[in-house]
Amino acid sequence: MKIPISHKATKRNQRLFFLVMIVLFVPCLFYLNLSATQFAEGIARIPDIAKQFLQISLDDLPKLLTELLTSVIIAFLSVVISVIVALLLSFVIADTTAPNRHVAKVLRVIVVVIRTIPTTIWVLLAVASMGFGSMAGVLGLLFPTTSFLIKSFTAQIDEAGKDSVEAIRALGGTWWHVVCNGAIPTLYTTFLALIAFNFEMTVAETVILGMVGAGGIGVLLQEYISYYEFAPLLMGILVVFITLFLLEMMTNQIRKRLNSQAR
Repeated sequence: MKIPISHKATKRNQRLFFLVMIVLFVPCLFYLNLSATQFAEGIARIPDIAKQFLQISLDDLPKLLTELLTSVIIAFLSVVISVIVALLLSFVIADTTAPNRHVAKVLRVIVVVIRTIPTTIWVLLAVASMGFGSMAGVLGLLFPTTSFLIKSFTAQIDEAGKDSVEAIRALGGTWWHVVCNGAIPTLYTTFLALIAFNFEMTVAETVILGMVGAGGIGVLLQEYISYYEFAPLLMGILVVFITLFLLEMMTNQIRKRLNSQAR
């Protein structure tokens, strides 16, 4: 006797999904007007470009490290401010701890609207209003970073359940008691893991957004690309790669320790 492994409706939905993907694939190719000749020519140029990238120069290393530090500081300040705002608002928005349902719904809609706008647009708006530089980077990253943390914190608060919240309220505790004595101690390690992960992402975003005027090492990389200075460009890419690799290793260790402590 054969035992069905998956549900028939699930199989049907999977087949429908892949069928739609296949049907849409060809029209998408024609819409973008992709050229096989252009693709082949680009592939043929890769060896020449790779030879140019094999050049490396240490002359701009001090400047690259200085600008990299600027990028990390921009990300750090953005995350710190975002954490403060997100901690205040997520407990107001979460269904478990919301003091007013109507206010929570309005704030939730605002967060959704902020999240639908790409980070690049926020940075460009900040650059247009404040000019190029680090201030525009901090301000531009503040909105998407805060909205991401609010959504993440709110989801964790709701998943934690209402047991501790209801117990504190039954003892006559106020909303501040619920937040400070009930929710935060329970979710402390989870919040720290989310903050570490978000900081890692924000540093990577800061490097990219520096190319559109947010300050930091991205500005230098954009200059090297514009003037075809491959030797310092490769050095900059290596500096960014090593930094992000070490940062990922560090945040992974932090998350592992936090998870082991939570258990």
